[in-house]
Amino acid sequence: MQAFVLSVDVLVLTTMVTLVATTQPRWFDYSRLALLLGLCVVFEEISTRVSRLRVRLAGYGHVDMTSVWTFAGAVVLPPAEAALLCVAVLGYSWARRDRDIGMRAYRQVFGAAVVIGSCFAARAALMLWNAHGGVLSPALIMLASVATAMLAYAVVNTGVLFAAIYLAVRPQRLRELSDNWQDLSLEAATLCLGGLTAAALLSEPLLTILVVPPMFVLQRSVLTKQLEIAATTDGKTGLLNAATWQHLAQRELARAEREHQSAAVLIIDMDNFKRVNDTYGHIAGDAVLRAVAGCLAEEMRRYDAIGRFGGEEFVAVLSDVDQAAAVAISERIRERIGALEVPRHDGEPPITELSGSIGIACYPAHGSTVEDLLHAADSAMYAAKHCGRNRVEVSAR
Repeated sequence: MQAFVLSVDVLVLTTMVTLVATTQPRWFDYSRLALLLGLCVVFEEISTRVSRLRVRLAGYGHVDMTSVWTFAGAVVLPPAEAALLCVAVLGYSWARRDRDIGMRAYRQVFGAAVVIGSCFAARAALMLWNAHGGVLSPALIMLASVATAMLAYAVVNTGVLFAAIYLAVRPQRLRELSDNWQDLSLEAATLCLGGLTAAALLSEPLLTILVVPPMFVLQRSVLTKQLEIAATTDGKTGLLNAATWQHLAQRELARAEREHQSAAVLIIDMDNFKRVNDTYGHIAGDAVLRAVAGCLAEEMRRYDAIGRFGGEEFVAVLSDVDQAAAVAISERIRERIGALEVPRHDGEPPITELSGSIGIACYPAHGSTVEDLLHAADSAMYAAKHCGRNRVEVSAR
């Protein structure tokens, strides 16, 4: 991983220095650079509080909005000036907000190198269209060239970052690196705004001021979503927290009552989880909880409410299922947990031989409220524990 990061840094730095040393500066290029940098400073200053909150909530996974300025620079500026703009924009943004999360210097340098490389790729795509525009009208050529540049920017930016993350953490599934569609959609939106900013720079530079208000609104809407997620989800597993799960379970039971349907509540408790923490440490224990949460999410339907109730205990409410279906689902979950191999970051063999005891309570047979069903499912789960663990039991009430 270190070799990959260093190679990217050296390649981009060498290219940047060569371009700056061999490019003849033009005053209007630097005037555009100054305008984009000025807009960046204005936006960062008026949105500092929102930006810092987003950084603190997301940490290293934070997706900022600097692509508006860097992509616009890639479109309207020569590569050398675009690279200088990236350095200035990212440096200022780091000074105003990113240093709050204590990002190490090599991460910051690598991030800047990736952005500069993305700008070079976008510029190359533009040059290709300008040289081979064919018989298309100028408007279509501009649209196609900017769209291609956006794609090149996104592919290089996302691809290199994903490669570095993959080399660092070696996830079992590549999907783990790309599950956050909100971040990907935000990056796409900023690139679109960057394209509009570039068009304004080429036609009427003063119109670029109009991009700042929608950026601010977009920034606040993303923060609102982050706060909503933070308030409703469990930080370790990404499942619903206990309060949110109980609220959704009450709504589900009310719907089942109105429509005269059945439902089931499951309680899944990991067996001998304390031994996992004592043997492998609490960080490894958290990895086990995340792996179990992934099993639950995969074995249940997207609209089933799944939550972490505390410690090593998980809960789920299944809509429109009878007792037989609930038992079948629970058995699949139990088998999936038993087959888990949770990787360890210290390079030692993975954690295996995990198991869970599952208690089931069905609506309306075992209760008509969330509290009644939880009590019945909890009793069934303890019955599974007393019968030897790694079992599924249905409430006897």
